[in-house]
Amino acid sequence: NIPGAPPDPPLKPGDGSGEYNTIWLCGPNDWKVKGLLEAGVLAFAAKGWGQASRAMNHYLMDVGTDLEVNLANMMEDVPAFRDAIHDLAQAEAKKRVENFIGPWVTLTFTSPWTVWHAWNDAKNEAHNYDWYYALGEYSYAVSGVITKENGGMTLEWKAHVFDRYNWDNSGKEFNLGPVSISHAEIGHLHKCGSAREYVVRGGSKTQTVKNYDTTKPLP
Repeated sequence: NIPGAPPDPPLKPGDGSGEYNTIWLCGPNDWKVKGLLEAGVLAFAAKGWGQASRAMNHYLMDVGTDLEVNLANMMEDVPAFRDAIHDLAQAEAKKRVENFIGPWVTLTFTSPWTVWHAWNDAKNEAHNYDWYYALGEYSYAVSGVITKENGGMTLEWKAHVFDRYNWDNSGKEFNLGPVSISHAEIGHLHKCGSAREYVVRGGSKTQTVKNYDTTKPLP
């Protein structure tokens, strides 16, 4: 069986706005900000950015449940991300086979999380604006099993993504058309109980590579 995703990465210092619903009441600015963000949900959808709209709406729904994303769609929408995942799977499988000493029939592997930077610095633009506004930076990993059979090897592997949808307490600005809202203002909705941070998860279907060759890139 293919192993699951690695344990969730630890929360980075300064990540998120703080504890949920620790401020007794939301104030007038909170309701103004929430109204602007609700308009932003519609604006994202109107631009065809369904993922950004869905992610923001889930925050504003104030439920805090995990949000599942379609990793196959992510890889299709962001070819550079697909390439990064395939490169990681190839590297991890190759390392597992070449570093193992002794006889074996099956070998399993699970990579650590790697951060995907949604902003393409070389081009000074997002790799994909829908996913950029939906998740920003997020983490990805791969896991798999290599089996010896019929004189060759078969590789079966999956990809995983993880993100914490939250807003920090900084003055960094989030722009909705002509309107700018600070990250701290958006995060304040979580602290006063009008929105809620949540975790994003996703996993791919099993990819099977017959006649796996450690010297060749994955299809």
